[in-house]
Amino acid sequence: MSFQLSNTGGYNHFSRHCMKIYVNFVAVVILVAAIGWGNRGYSAEASSGSALNDGVCPPVRIFPHLTNPKVHPDYERRHVQPPDWETFGNRTRFTTLRGFGVQDGKIVNFEDELEKYTQTYELGDVIWPSYPILFADNLDELATEIKRRELFLFDIWGYVPGSGPGGYWQQFQPDPAVFQVLEEQLGPRWLGMDVGEQDGRYVGGYASQMTPQAADRFEQYLNLQRHFQLMCDELGNKMSTLLSLNFGHHFLKEGVYTLIGAETAQGLPNAQVYYSFIRGAGKQYGVLWFGNASIFNRWGWKTYGSEGKNGGYQHGPTKGTSLSLLKRLLYMQMFSNCVTIGFENGWFDAQGEFSPIGVIQREAKKWVAKNGQPGVMLTPVAVMTDFYSGWSFPRHLYTGNVYRVWGNLPYGAGDYLTDGVLDMIYPGYQDASYFKDERGFLTPTPYGDAVDCLLTDAPGWLLDRYALLIVTGELEGGAELRDKLQNYIEQGGTLFLTAGNLCKLPGGLADVHVGDESLLCPDGTGIELNNSSTFSESAFEYRELSFPSDAHILARRGNDSPAAIEVSVGKGRLIVTASCFGVGAKPETQEKIKSEVEKALPKPYPLLQHVQALIDDLLQEQVLFEAGEDLGWVTCRKGPGEYWLCIANNAYEQKALNITSHCGRIASIEEFPLDRSEVDAVGYLPETLEGTELGTNDSSHIAGGDVRIFRVCVEQERTESIAYNTPPPGPKGRVLNLRKINSIKEAILRRPTFFEHFDSVVVDWSYLHNRERSVLEQESGWINRQGLNIFVDVSSGINLYPDLRLVNNMEESYKASIDTIRVLIDKMDVLGAHDLILTLHRQPENNITWEDTKESFINSLKELCVYAQQYDITLHLRVSPGKPPRNISEAIDFVENVQSPNLRIAPCTAMLLENEEEPLQELSKAKDRIGLWLAGAPGYDVGGILYSVHEPIAEAISDSISSLHSVLKIEPDVPVVLDAVYRNRDEEYGDLKIIESIGLE
Repeated sequence: MSFQLSNTGGYNHFSRHCMKIYVNFVAVVILVAAIGWGNRGYSAEASSGSALNDGVCPPVRIFPHLTNPKVHPDYERRHVQPPDWETFGNRTRFTTLRGFGVQDGKIVNFEDELEKYTQTYELGDVIWPSYPILFADNLDELATEIKRRELFLFDIWGYVPGSGPGGYWQQFQPDPAVFQVLEEQLGPRWLGMDVGEQDGRYVGGYASQMTPQAADRFEQYLNLQRHFQLMCDELGNKMSTLLSLNFGHHFLKEGVYTLIGAETAQGLPNAQVYYSFIRGAGKQYGVLWFGNASIFNRWGWKTYGSEGKNGGYQHGPTKGTSLSLLKRLLYMQMFSNCVTIGFENGWFDAQGEFSPIGVIQREAKKWVAKNGQPGVMLTPVAVMTDFYSGWSFPRHLYTGNVYRVWGNLPYGAGDYLTDGVLDMIYPGYQDASYFKDERGFLTPTPYGDAVDCLLTDAPGWLLDRYALLIVTGELEGGAELRDKLQNYIEQGGTLFLTAGNLCKLPGGLADVHVGDESLLCPDGTGIELNNSSTFSESAFEYRELSFPSDAHILARRGNDSPAAIEVSVGKGRLIVTASCFGVGAKPETQEKIKSEVEKALPKPYPLLQHVQALIDDLLQEQVLFEAGEDLGWVTCRKGPGEYWLCIANNAYEQKALNITSHCGRIASIEEFPLDRSEVDAVGYLPETLEGTELGTNDSSHIAGGDVRIFRVCVEQERTESIAYNTPPPGPKGRVLNLRKINSIKEAILRRPTFFEHFDSVVVDWSYLHNRERSVLEQESGWINRQGLNIFVDVSSGINLYPDLRLVNNMEESYKASIDTIRVLIDKMDVLGAHDLILTLHRQPENNITWEDTKESFINSLKELCVYAQQYDITLHLRVSPGKPPRNISEAIDFVENVQSPNLRIAPCTAMLLENEEEPLQELSKAKDRIGLWLAGAPGYDVGGILYSVHEPIAEAISDSISSLHSVLKIEPDVPVVLDAVYRNRDEEYGDLKIIESIGLE
């Protein structure tokens, strides 16, 4: 039998950067040894073919490393530290056993059940039971047995928010002691409670309950966050999430999840888009992912040995998900680097005998044991949307509404861009679950399954791991994102951006700018692409582009104006379209769009043709292998020159198979045999396709509905491994002063990249003073789980009159002031805050001397230090103008007189920068007494007099960074507070950049 192989030396389409290279087909003779049913072995030896033209094309850039949660900057800060691959023995594990019997408060026969599922039938070792075991008296015995057998306890499911007692499905709250037992018994083998299909339930049942429904996207995010915070609070805050939509990024950001995954098939969305979001979320937040495939579909579920009807749903061997789809999903998830995979149920028939479903899972488990891990899934492309976009699938099981974000708001133009890009990569993904022939659950992948979906809070070190970044949605923008994208390009990345998003980046990007106004390009305008193809486009909004003279014009409008340009920057390049969001200005259909079974979903705003062609060029550049037209495949890199390909025919008809390399000449190819006994079982095909002729597998074809795995080795490998740079550690002692906020949590959530830059905040004393203790107790849970340090600043209240005084010249007012600060310290303990910033105030105008005033200050500080010491709270005495202490020497004097170990000095850098030489000498004397720095710049009035110490550093002292460094390095290990008053987050970010550039950590 001959096996057709194609070799190309580089990309099959590399725009104008390199010529197409075609290497002659290499005829490879495959020796086939039949070793029993379904166990065919291929051996291959490729002839030399034609030589590659070295230097013609750049190599394909890849990042061949698995995600490691332990090196993520958030790992130590997280409330739950997720497992890594080593926890699972560096191999994919299999889930099984979805529940135990509970009678009279006892879990019954659990030893026998564990033996049956894990040993007798070898289905897996990750146990996935439902919630009644949590209320059983002998849960500790089950945990002991799971530990003895070296199994995992995973994702305990069954919680339904809002439902009271009376039936199985209900809202419940286990005793916290239950989780303590599991933690103590199982340690890292306890993988947490289930957030199962709850994002779908939220969108379908709760998003619409929020008032107003049309709140902006940030408010929509807050609604979702509150919903799931309560759920996690009730379930112990050690969670796994089984998604039903794609809000996993927002879950993982909370820091309480061990794993993320999805149930696939059923009435759920396309599995490939699902996992592009899941992988992206896992990589952003340092959490591994798992896989699962369901035996259900919209119309019923698959059972063997019994059949019937339950309400509107039918079950039986021909119902539910086909065996073909179940198997393809399982192996695709394995190649997606899931740490655990498995089926939802159905391993046994009604008589307790092994079913074809069980056989597929057991044989997959044996395949892993025999062949090992497939290597690292290669995803050189990232699609990035805004953190608050709330984008979700155009249609899905949980609602009849279409094209909605956050469950409530209609798609905007940027959201249609996201849909259009994903539909290019996974064509027809919107069909998933709406057709009885199962189309859409897995689609062809013309560029390979090679995409992760990220949100804009993705750190720069993660972006650098992708060769191509496509920005979709509508960005919130800002200077920080601009700098991150600029650095991505300079480090070698290729960035695709539309004008509607470029205008959100202050100062433009890579010296490319857009006009201030959106203009309308009329219907029928011709767009010429690369001086070759011409497209007649429907009307679309655009902005005029301005760019460097050496930019390359990729597309022109009919009047010869640039419609798309490319600019080289550093090691990378930027591609910008003049079109605002890559879609038309008006819908292509005026009829109301409905989601209907057995019908494709109309696209009101498809991608413009020239935009699609540009993105196609970029995606083609990232293709390492092709398998054949209309096939889907995943590429894993096992090692240098060795790749494992999982190839699926997701149609139920035979397709041509032709493995083509774009990353080096193929030297050999070998097929890993898979068990195929399920092909002859009832229920292999969807019910509507029973009897369909599927064709056969041979050297140049793959049967309909089948999946095959190959090892492909290449010579002269044309890849460039993106260097593995350990992510920078999380910040320590970097503090942001939050002013005039309604909620600490909301202020943090309004800054998605907060923990990339800060670990602490300062809040004004009024925040605690105006809140009941019970309110602070409730808020403290989230704050403590985030590892957020709280500093409280009472400086604004210590003013002698009208608020607080530290001079005992009016006994009643003085006592009230001290009592107020005592209560403040009590409340600080509720929030876990250990730092109080305070100041002194002016000398009273009459009837008291400075000596008596100073003595009273000292006595007050002593009393407050003693009271704070019981809570391990440090007091930081602010050194600022207009009040004592007026300089460092005076501050030292106060500290020496108080003689309390928990009183420190908090110098304002603005005062020190005003007259650098003398303060530096004073600071040297105070070195061991400095507790924190209050970073700000001086502000002067028209008379040159200092009036403010809270000016943004970036604006006021852009030429004095070295002076600031000289100050801060005197005591580099104490926290630095950004203490300026900022008008917007770009000003905040400007100062942050300066502090980070100084590099005190």
